[in-house]
Amino acid sequence: MDALGINGGLLLLQFIFTILCVGLPVISLISLAGKKLTGMPLALWAFVICVVPLVGSLAYWIIKPVREGNA
Repeated sequence: MDALGINGGLLLLQFIFTILCVGLPVISLISLAGKKLTGMPLALWAFVICVVPLVGSLAYWIIKPVREGNA
């Protein structure tokens, strides 16, 4: 691949970053759908994950929202 001017290490790094940027929001939205959230919290989390995918997904997994009755 070096003969073609393609750096294998950089290509792998770009591939991993692309998978994270696409896969993490999808997994976060699937997890969000399984939560017992309703109304505004559900809509707000879905909006944040869709508008700012990487940061919104990381925030979702760090905060881990729960239903108000289970807090």
